Order: sequence, then C-alpha cells, then structure tokens
Amino acid sequence: MPHHVFIVEDHAVMSQILVAYLSNQSDFDICGTASTGEDALTQLPDDADIVLVDLSLPEMSGIDLIREVRTRWPALPCLVCSGHDEALYVGRALAAGARGYVAKGNPAELSEGIRCVLGGDEFLSASLRERVEARNGTVPGKASDSKAAS
Repeated sequence: MPHHVFIVEDHAVMSQILVAYLSNQSDFDICGTASTGEDALTQLPDDADIVLVDLSLPEMSGIDLIREVRTRWPALPCLVCSGHDEALYVGRALAAGARGYVAKGNPAELSEGIRCVLGGDEFLSASLRERVEARNGTVPGKASDSKAAS
C-alpha cells in the first residue's frame, strides 16, 4: 500500500514536478497539494502519512506551518524540501519539528528522505549535513544516524 504524501509548495511548476516525480514511484501516492500554509492546514487530509514542506511560502512560513502541523497532528511527520541550503534554515526547521530536510534538485535524496522519515528516522541531504556539521560541529537529532550519513 503506498504512503500518502501531501505537498506544500507555492511555485506551481515545482509542485507539478514533485507530484509527477513522486507519483511515478509505486510506494508514494499524492493525497493533495497546497500553495500556502493556510491552505495546507484546511486541506490536509486525514490519510496523509507525511507532509512535504517548502520553507518559502506566502504569508505563513514553512517553519510556522511545521510548528502548527506538529501541534495539531503530533504524529504526522514533516519533511522540508527547500532551496534554502544554509545551516541556519536547517536548524530552524528541525527545531520547529521537521523530521528532515532535503535540498531541492536531488530527486534520489527526496525519495530516500521520505522513506527514511516514514521509517521513523530523521534525514538530512548530504550537502546540508556538511554545512550543519561545519557550523555546529554536530548534526541535531538522530539525523547523523540516517542512511544519508554513509
């Protein structure tokens, strides 16, 4: 049975790319999309298994959306998929309750990240891991134990 992925992405073309890419994988089913955090909160279906969140959203930021999802649906994991690849953004997203962070532009890491988070682990893209470790000396949470560490 495929996992239900809800996508929050404000750029229409990027949203279409994410939907097309993930829909072509047998273990994912797109259960909805939203272009704002506010829309996501009203449209998020009960059967969602994971929320894929862009950080740069109009009005409500992706960070605020993650906090609100964690408050309303504590068991529903959020995975960030963002073009912001600075350690500061990664730290803020994880502190807000995101279970992982994937840099846009690497489809294999996106799939791996979703599977990892759905499996109960945290995930960081390899390039982001290097930046976070360089800034902090360590990676927050269990992310350093994920498959991406290898």
